[in-house]
Amino acid sequence: MTNKATAVALTPAQARDILALRLLIARAANSDSLVWWDDESLTPAAAYVLKRLFPMAPGRAGKALALRAAVARHRVACPEDALHLYRLDAENRDELALRFAPLQSIALPEGPLATTGDLRTHLLELVGGPQVYTVLRATSAGGLLIDSPPAPPDVPPMLHRAKTLAWAYLEGAHAAPVFPHIME
Repeated sequence: MTNKATAVALTPAQARDILALRLLIARAANSDSLVWWDDESLTPAAAYVLKRLFPMAPGRAGKALALRAAVARHRVACPEDALHLYRLDAENRDELALRFAPLQSIALPEGPLATTGDLRTHLLELVGGPQVYTVLRATSAGGLLIDSPPAPPDVPPMLHRAKTLAWAYLEGAHAAPVFPHIME
């Protein structure tokens, strides 16, 4: 029997890695990049506005807004019980594990990610190499049901899942998003 407390135990570095993957995909989705959903939270135009609205932490506000937009878009595109990059655990233990992880310190690409090649370059920096998965089925709503091998013994399952799901976004194209998800 797995202890739930140890099942979600992430080091601060691992929590930062998951948030970095989430923010990278959210940045790629912005209107000045791959245009995967209606969001401008991480664009220069948003930075201008957020600097005036949230003068103490405009970058953190933009990142928080981008994450909310990504979660909302995935709720619409993925089945309700699906696990995706923005919901890594069926009982939302990832939300608890990442609740206090600092957003401000996570670096994002300087400019837009105009191609999946740009996204791939940044993903390689975060995940270390291509991630293995199998596409099981695509849906008309852009959903991409995938399967991945179990996590290596030295990698927490939640981090492994995040890396694999983030890598699967490379199946998308400009203005043609995919929403990789896993069904347990």
